[in-house]
Amino acid sequence: MKKLKYMLLMVIPVFFLLLTGCSKMSLSTTKKVYQADGLVAVVQGKAANYQKLTYTVNGQTKKVVMDEGHFNISVPVATTDQNVRIKAVNGQKTETKLVKVKKAQALQDYLTFAQTYNYTLLSLGQPTDQLQLISKDGVFTHKKNDGTKWYYNVQNNQLMGIATKFSYKDLKSKTGQKNFATDLMITSKLLGADGKQVLKDFSKQTKNAGKNSTKTSMSQITSKGINYNINLTTKEFYLYITKY
Repeated sequence: MKKLKYMLLMVIPVFFLLLTGCSKMSLSTTKKVYQADGLVAVVQGKAANYQKLTYTVNGQTKKVVMDEGHFNISVPVATTDQNVRIKAVNGQKTETKLVKVKKAQALQDYLTFAQTYNYTLLSLGQPTDQLQLISKDGVFTHKKNDGTKWYYNVQNNQLMGIATKFSYKDLKSKTGQKNFATDLMITSKLLGADGKQVLKDFSKQTKNAGKNSTKTSMSQITSKGINYNINLTTKEFYLYITKY
């Protein structure tokens, strides 16, 4: 009996030490430097056994959303490098990771673009689809009357990128085709690109996109320094307009 008690006294502390080792807090990222992917740079990593997990960029701190131990932090790109500080806390223990989001080239001064865009829509008889002239730093959504949504990344009054999404179903209708073609032509022209050529190249690539479920992206279209990248899903496509 004494021997059994002695063994328990020896085994139990070791058992709890093993549990403590298994529950050690951890935090890691896939890279130290991230670059733009569309309108944002996506900081990826994983964390475990924390009580609180946050990230801080440009003086703003937000909660990190986890998915089965992994995280993806979307940081809108700007014209300057940005430091992202990720912090995990468990009681009195703290672990941090510092990564960098590389700067990117702006498309145009945002106010100039918005004013010209609004003037163009007025001349086309679309006064209710006006863009806001003043924007805070970040990505905002511009919803048009036809139901389409356009996304603008504005940083320090600079237009960093534009994105939109369309369903294959919409593109099969004459109205959907017209709306998309008009928006793409206007945006391209205001950015200094050849809208007609962009639309022609786009049409070639999307012609059979809906039938090829294994393809997730298309070849980049470039016109006068403006880049058009297209990502595909089973029902819709995403278009990103950038200069980087």
